[in-house]
Amino acid sequence: MKTLDFMIAGVQKGGTTALSYFLSQHPQLAIAQGKEVHLFDAPDYLPTWDSEQINQRYAAHFSDASMQQLWGEATPIYCYWPEIAAELQRYNPALKLIVILRDPVERAISQYAMEKARGDESLPLWLALCLEPYRLWRDTGRQQGGARRCHSYCSRGHYSHQLENLRRYFPVEQILVLENSELNNQHQATLQKICDFLGVAADQLPEPASIFSGDYDRRRHQWLRWLLGCYFRFANRRLKSQLIAMGYSPQWTWLR
Repeated sequence: MKTLDFMIAGVQKGGTTALSYFLSQHPQLAIAQGKEVHLFDAPDYLPTWDSEQINQRYAAHFSDASMQQLWGEATPIYCYWPEIAAELQRYNPALKLIVILRDPVERAISQYAMEKARGDESLPLWLALCLEPYRLWRDTGRQQGGARRCHSYCSRGHYSHQLENLRRYFPVEQILVLENSELNNQHQATLQKICDFLGVAADQLPEPASIFSGDYDRRRHQWLRWLLGCYFRFANRRLKSQLIAMGYSPQWTWLR
């Protein structure tokens, strides 16, 4: 059985669907069918599984893939669960991780809009944000519909903690950090960067395309956006320092 070579590990609402789509068109890459496998955070997952047992479960998601391709999947919540990084390292110490970030303010509001549309959120945005710490404190499990999955609007935006956790188990050389607007504004250069990171040819890169965009009104919640911007200011400064230490020169508007 084949072991996965790379993982799009985060973040939710950061553009992982679009990135998976573009990578799936590369002849040397295979993305798991259904995109988000959720194997390592499944209710029946056991830390006692060895790599072969994990590969047997992954095999069903790669029925059309060849052994010569690099295999990967995208489950963006893996970056958020702190306990998953150790399991990924145990599964494959050579695993390469791609993390695509987004302005945490817009990410939080986009997640809220998604949960509202799914019926998993009934509160107005301001109240959902105020109650988030209580919800997360009260419900620490990983069950479907739980607070950590559905109501972690601000919590998921503390990217520096998530990157720091990944770096405990993987060297910097195996982690690629991107920003979601790069797929649109620097499409070819970004895909080139990913191909170089994965070690595959970059002579036939897919053209830009609109894969999915949230249906929430970005003109709404202006005062909440300002408050969230204040809330994330110090977390973003820490993230910028961390990225610089990792060798990046982030020029993203929300990090300035």
